Amino acid sequence: MAVLNVLVLNSGSSSQRIRLYAIDGQLSQQALAPRWEERVEWEGTAGHRSAIEQLLRRMPSDVDIVGHRVVHGGTEYDEPVIVTPAVKEAIARLAEFAPLHNRAALDGIELVEQRCGPVPQVAVFDTAFHRHLPLAAAVYPGPYEWFTQGIRRFGFHGINYEYCASRAAALLGRDPRSLRLVICHLGNGCSLAAVRAGRSVDTTMGFTPLDGLMMGTRPGSLDPGILTYLARRFRLTPDQLDEILNAKSGLLGVSGISEDMRQILAARANGHGRATLAFDMYVHRLRAGIGAMVATLDGLDALVFTAGVGEHAPDVRSAACAGLSYLGVALDEAKNAQSPPDQDVARRGSRVPILIVRAEEDWMIARACWKLARAAEATVRTGTTARERS
Repeated sequence: MAVLNVLVLNSGSSSQRIRLYAIDGQLSQQALAPRWEERVEWEGTAGHRSAIEQLLRRMPSDVDIVGHRVVHGGTEYDEPVIVTPAVKEAIARLAEFAPLHNRAALDGIELVEQRCGPVPQVAVFDTAFHRHLPLAAAVYPGPYEWFTQGIRRFGFHGINYEYCASRAAALLGRDPRSLRLVICHLGNGCSLAAVRAGRSVDTTMGFTPLDGLMMGTRPGSLDPGILTYLARRFRLTPDQLDEILNAKSGLLGVSGISEDMRQILAARANGHGRATLAFDMYVHRLRAGIGAMVATLDGLDALVFTAGVGEHAPDVRSAACAGLSYLGVALDEAKNAQSPPDQDVARRGSRVPILIVRAEEDWMIARACWKLARAAEATVRTGTTARERS
């Protein structure tokens, strides 16, 4: 079987990553190292297109298929799909609900079309992993018509949650169907997922990626009355509210200095009052969210930290676990769990292990591309055989 060169574009809310995987033969469960990779970060909401252009100019030319992380797939898409004009239209339409992400993904698709021509492209959706959420978790307590109109909890970060659930089972030597996991995806965007038997049963992000935990520039859960008050009192438009909620809140909004947890931790160590407040709020909401996810699962078999902050900020992990001893999560274990160098980490020593799993969204996207490409090849071979027989 020929090697398949899969290019993956991962557009985050503040960064753009691009990786090239060379996949030959059978897929492995553990992520392969990319053949080539680069990453750039930007500030503000308008830098993603130039970031993608910059990376595509430097990419290798031998690309067979391109995969994209698309944050919001709405109710239409719960599986990876080949990009068509209809898929592009849906991604653009759903950008209303995930403006920081879907627009960047669409930019990536269009720029690849310009640079690579007819190479097949695949959209892989973060919302797909949460498609089996129980109705009690998915339906909002407003008029039921909201749900029939498509207003529901979708959940996000699902590509990485799917990988982390599988990887946690491997690290623990357990059948995924036997595990109750709380997975903490902590990056510039933050969310939690309660995963039972490999399926998402609850998550903190909702109809949009604004809900749930405090994040880099997003507030997480708010009293909705705040928004109606701001709209009436200061006559703010929906676009102005969107800008506040997506770009001027969270760690940045409270600290006044940065959305980057590394800078928050440094300022906190130097006695910066608002950075300390931002950290304390972040941890307070994280710890409360973990407790809520455990209640959904009726117990806990492992606590998983992943993504940039989750993997590389032991102070955050330690503070989050400080109040969770009643769950069997040991504080010392969290303190001693250092950032993983080249492999994932499982800390045992208390009733509930703490795992640090590197985010591997890109590998999951590459896997999806490989599967679709091989399925297309099989269809062509089957059609050729049928024509030969006739």
